[in-house]
Amino acid sequence: MLVSGTALRALLLMLAALAGAADPGEGLRDAARDGDVAKVRALLEAGVPADAPARHGHTALMLAAEKGHTGIVTLLLDKGADVNARETFFGVTPLGAALHGGHAALARMLLERGAHGAAEALGAAVRRGDLDLARASLARGEIRPLQLKAARKQAELSGTAEMKALLASAVPATPQRKPFSVPPERMKAYAGRFKGGTGPEMTVAARGERLVVTAEGMPELTLEPVERDYFETAAGDAGMLFAGRAGLVEWAVLNRDGDLTDLGMVTSDPLPMKSASGSAPSAPAAPGPRSEPRPWPQFRGARASGIADGQGVPLAWDSAKGEKVRFKTPVPGLGLSSPVIWGGRIFVTTAVSASGDRTFRTGLYGDPTSVDDLSEHSFRLYALDASTGAVAWDREVHRTKPTVRRHLKSSLSNASPATDGRTVVVLFGAVGILAAYDMEGKQLWSRDIGVLDCNDPQAGTAEWGHASSPILHDGLILVQADRRKDSFMAAYRLDTGREVWRTARDESSTWATPNVVPSPSGAELITNGRTIRAYDPATGKELWTLGPNSEVVVATPVVEDGMTYITAGYPPVRPIYAVRAGKRGDLTLPEGLRSSDAVAWSHERGGTYLPTPILYRGHLYLVNNNGLLSCYRASDGERIYQTRLGELGASFSASPIAADGRLYFLSETGEVYVLRAGPDFELLATNRMEETVMATPAASDGLLVVRTLGHVVGIGDPSPRVSR
Repeated sequence: MLVSGTALRALLLMLAALAGAADPGEGLRDAARDGDVAKVRALLEAGVPADAPARHGHTALMLAAEKGHTGIVTLLLDKGADVNARETFFGVTPLGAALHGGHAALARMLLERGAHGAAEALGAAVRRGDLDLARASLARGEIRPLQLKAARKQAELSGTAEMKALLASAVPATPQRKPFSVPPERMKAYAGRFKGGTGPEMTVAARGERLVVTAEGMPELTLEPVERDYFETAAGDAGMLFAGRAGLVEWAVLNRDGDLTDLGMVTSDPLPMKSASGSAPSAPAAPGPRSEPRPWPQFRGARASGIADGQGVPLAWDSAKGEKVRFKTPVPGLGLSSPVIWGGRIFVTTAVSASGDRTFRTGLYGDPTSVDDLSEHSFRLYALDASTGAVAWDREVHRTKPTVRRHLKSSLSNASPATDGRTVVVLFGAVGILAAYDMEGKQLWSRDIGVLDCNDPQAGTAEWGHASSPILHDGLILVQADRRKDSFMAAYRLDTGREVWRTARDESSTWATPNVVPSPSGAELITNGRTIRAYDPATGKELWTLGPNSEVVVATPVVEDGMTYITAGYPPVRPIYAVRAGKRGDLTLPEGLRSSDAVAWSHERGGTYLPTPILYRGHLYLVNNNGLLSCYRASDGERIYQTRLGELGASFSASPIAADGRLYFLSETGEVYVLRAGPDFELLATNRMEETVMATPAASDGLLVVRTLGHVVGIGDPSPRVSR
């Protein structure tokens, strides 16, 4: 059937309105991101504003620029889109989006159309050796003398002769000392301590409308506001640019006569780590009596507690020498899911790319880049013998070309299996497959629940990969399916896979696994998200909500004795909440209060980003992805101590576990730090896995199971298994 252009435009506008009256520009932004020129043109002609912003101010122009859709960028600009629009979370502009996406020709076009940010473009041009982009940046006439000095010094280190000559002949803009006023509250935000690399710590103090920067061995600098978040000395020989997410000040760049120093704001003063004296730990850290084997049925064990008391987890081992290493079984492909253990079997999943692409990057960085591997993948479930590590069976759950990408520090197999000892459940969110197997590898059922495309929640352009693991409760599989659009919480029958209930969630992508806390009023299914929510696990009915919370959430709620501990560590807030079970309604605290009848205690700051906290013997331990470890008294939230694991720059993604009075923290580079549990921190041992570790370990029956990027490693004394 043929449809006239006028009818098509009317239809598209109606569909955009139906998709969400509160956000009529969603269809336009989606079309701009996807490169659909015809749809963009139709929506614009139907009356959708060219700059209709998303929640954080992202516009269609920014999304098209990041993806390199030049035709759509031109169309939007011709329709009046603001070339200098700025979103509110990262402060990204269309020019910045084009530069991040690596689209130099598009960046040049934006500069020619009046985009500000020439200094950012010039820096990118020098790094990439792009003379055309450098010329376009200089032609804007915005490059300040200090910025040109920095570009010249950068070119001296890595630039070509042509780039050096171009910059040598360039004339900087004449600094305009126009009055620029900064609100008092924003001035306070700049004040603090900043540290970068091995250099001295710098203190920034706000004095009226000026900033004073001091550091040991450096002359005092008095800086005046010049433009948004940028200050310079009156002589123009030093400047400081501040930045951060969600309007926060988190880092800065100091420019002294062209020499750049990257600085991070210092938010804590961790105490030095103490090591145990002598070669052996004292009695409280010795393993407890070996009890009957207990399974490790899901991510972080039963109810995600992470506790393996009485399972004979070793204190120390030597991976390089093979001491206490029972087995080291290679697993093909790439998977960050955690192993689970039941009845002498270890279950683990992986995704094997036909292209063999295993691109991966550890460390502390904010690069949201996605790995562009959409080749055919085999999504697999492995069962290993817990005694020998031998592959008992291996099943291909699904084979297809995925339609979503993964983050540099992610995989297409992040969700951990879950088992009740009879059935093993796996979820591959990247392809939307939920499946169940018996303990011998026979597939019981498989169902398509829809692709869980988990993207950055700010713009939705960077694809990061699904991670939330399924959990089992009362014959149901509970799945937290937060994705770019149409998020939901759902329950499926364990025996058949039939959907029992589904509840829509007003959430963007999250990566947290849910948890269930018992209470006198009935069990509560707790989900971490931008809004924390509890549901009735039998029906999906919403029971209570709580906020505010971080923009990106990863940590699983921790439950014990009718309490739930929930945290997140991403801007704009990084809270910790201790919530009593059995409450109903909106539990959000009134302004200025830190506790209530429903919330036992809370902190506005201190929450952790990637690893899930661990509650053990009355203390709540939180380790951030930068190794900053904090210990709180669980009863009242008082912080007992704070220290740092590893060297400055160490990174942590795996969640800690506990066993027999000890805590186990695993860094991405494979160091396993074993600490004494309790109010006095003490390092008992440091073990090295000799490989990258991203997954949370499992422990059962005298065995610690650590999944590295290439292997499943079994660690334990070579003692006979406990009789069953």
